Amino acid sequence: MLKYYVFLFLIVAIALFYVFIKDPCNRQLETDFSNKHPSYKILNSGASEGSPESVRCHISYRKPDSEQIYEDIWLYQDSGRGWEFSRILVTGKTEQTDGDRDAGPRIGDAEAAPQF
Repeated sequence: MLKYYVFLFLIVAIALFYVFIKDPCNRQLETDFSNKHPSYKILNSGASEGSPESVRCHISYRKPDSEQIYEDIWLYQDSGRGWEFSRILVTGKTEQTDGDRDAGPRIGDAEAAPQF
Protein backbone atom coordinates (compact mmCIF):
# COMPACT_ATOMS: atom_id res chain seq x y z
CA MET A 1 0.00 0.00 0.00
CA LEU A 2 2.87 2.34 0.77
CA LYS A 3 4.22 2.03 -2.77
CA TYR A 4 0.89 3.33 -4.14
CA TYR A 5 1.11 6.42 -1.92
CA VAL A 6 4.68 7.02 -3.02
CA PHE A 7 3.65 6.60 -6.66
CA LEU A 8 0.70 9.01 -6.19
CA PHE A 9 2.98 11.53 -4.49
CA LEU A 10 5.44 11.35 -7.38
CA ILE A 11 2.66 11.89 -9.94
CA VAL A 12 1.40 14.96 -8.05
CA ALA A 13 4.94 16.33 -7.65
CA ILE A 14 5.63 15.92 -11.39
CA ALA A 15 2.33 17.61 -12.26
CA LEU A 16 3.09 20.58 -9.98
CA PHE A 17 6.59 20.88 -11.38
CA TYR A 18 5.19 20.85 -14.94
CA VAL A 19 2.70 23.60 -14.06
CA PHE A 20 5.48 25.67 -12.47
CA ILE A 21 7.70 25.33 -15.55
CA LYS A 22 4.87 26.17 -17.98
CA ASP A 23 3.64 29.22 -16.01
CA PRO A 24 5.12 32.30 -17.72
CA CYS A 25 4.79 34.33 -14.52
CA ASN A 26 7.58 32.39 -12.87
CA ARG A 27 10.90 32.22 -14.67
CA GLN A 28 9.99 33.77 -18.01
CA LEU A 29 8.60 37.01 -16.53
CA GLU A 30 11.61 37.43 -14.25
CA THR A 31 14.02 36.73 -17.13
CA ASP A 32 12.24 39.13 -19.50
CA PHE A 33 12.06 41.82 -16.80
CA SER A 34 15.73 41.41 -15.86
CA ASN A 35 16.74 41.69 -19.51
CA LYS A 36 14.78 44.93 -19.85
CA HIS A 37 15.80 46.41 -16.46
CA PRO A 38 19.02 44.69 -15.31
CA SER A 39 19.62 46.98 -12.31
CA TYR A 40 16.10 46.74 -10.81
CA LYS A 41 15.48 44.43 -7.86
CA ILE A 42 12.55 42.03 -8.29
CA LEU A 43 10.57 41.62 -5.08
CA ASN A 44 7.68 39.39 -6.13
CA SER A 45 5.93 38.00 -9.19
CA GLY A 46 2.90 35.86 -9.94
CA ALA A 47 -0.18 35.35 -12.06
CA SER A 48 -3.43 37.17 -11.37
CA GLU A 49 -5.81 36.31 -14.20
CA GLY A 50 -5.50 33.96 -17.09
CA SER A 51 -7.04 31.85 -19.76
CA PRO A 52 -5.64 29.22 -22.12
CA GLU A 53 -4.74 32.04 -24.54
CA SER A 54 -3.34 34.75 -22.24
CA VAL A 55 -2.21 35.40 -18.69
CA ARG A 56 -1.63 38.59 -16.68
CA CYS A 57 1.52 38.55 -14.60
CA HIS A 58 2.12 40.95 -11.71
CA ILE A 59 5.67 41.91 -10.82
CA SER A 60 6.78 44.09 -7.90
CA TYR A 61 10.19 45.69 -8.04
CA ARG A 62 12.39 48.46 -6.69
CA LYS A 63 14.48 50.79 -8.81
CA PRO A 64 18.13 51.37 -7.84
CA ASP A 65 18.65 53.99 -5.14
CA SER A 66 14.93 54.14 -4.35
CA GLU A 67 12.80 52.84 -1.50
CA GLN A 68 9.59 53.14 -3.54
CA ILE A 69 8.03 49.85 -4.65
CA TYR A 70 6.60 49.68 -8.16
CA GLU A 71 4.21 47.14 -9.66
CA ASP A 72 3.60 46.28 -13.30
CA ILE A 73 1.14 43.96 -14.99
CA TRP A 74 2.59 42.22 -18.04
CA LEU A 75 0.47 40.31 -20.55
CA TYR A 76 1.72 37.03 -21.99
CA GLN A 77 -0.05 35.24 -24.85
CA ASP A 78 0.19 31.63 -25.98
CA SER A 79 1.61 31.59 -29.50
CA GLY A 80 1.26 27.83 -29.96
CA ARG A 81 5.02 27.42 -29.47
CA GLY A 82 4.91 28.70 -25.90
CA TRP A 83 4.21 31.88 -23.98
CA GLU A 84 5.38 35.18 -25.48
CA PHE A 85 5.43 38.65 -23.97
CA SER A 86 2.69 40.81 -25.51
CA ARG A 87 2.69 44.16 -23.72
CA ILE A 88 2.73 45.96 -20.38
CA LEU A 89 -0.87 46.62 -19.29
CA VAL A 90 -0.29 48.70 -16.15
CA THR A 91 2.77 50.27 -14.59
CA GLY A 92 3.04 52.42 -11.49
CA LYS A 93 4.01 53.01 -7.90
CA THR A 94 2.43 51.20 -5.01
CA GLU A 95 1.25 53.05 -1.92
CA GLN A 96 3.65 51.14 0.27
CA THR A 97 7.41 51.27 0.81
CA ASP A 98 9.48 48.81 2.84
CA GLY A 99 9.19 51.05 5.91
CA ASP A 100 5.40 50.84 5.70
CA ARG A 101 5.19 47.04 5.60
CA ASP A 102 4.73 46.60 9.35
CA ALA A 103 2.87 49.84 9.98
CA GLY A 104 -0.55 48.18 9.89
CA PRO A 105 -3.51 48.96 7.67
CA ARG A 106 -3.50 52.13 5.62
CA ILE A 107 -6.48 54.36 4.92
CA GLY A 108 -8.28 52.95 1.92
CA ASP A 109 -7.42 49.31 2.57
CA ALA A 110 -10.55 47.34 1.70
CA GLU A 111 -9.70 44.58 4.17
CA ALA A 112 -8.61 46.86 7.02
CA ALA A 113 -10.06 45.81 10.33
CA PRO A 114 -10.72 48.35 13.06
CA GLN A 115 -7.93 48.63 15.62
CA PHE A 116 -9.07 48.25 19.23
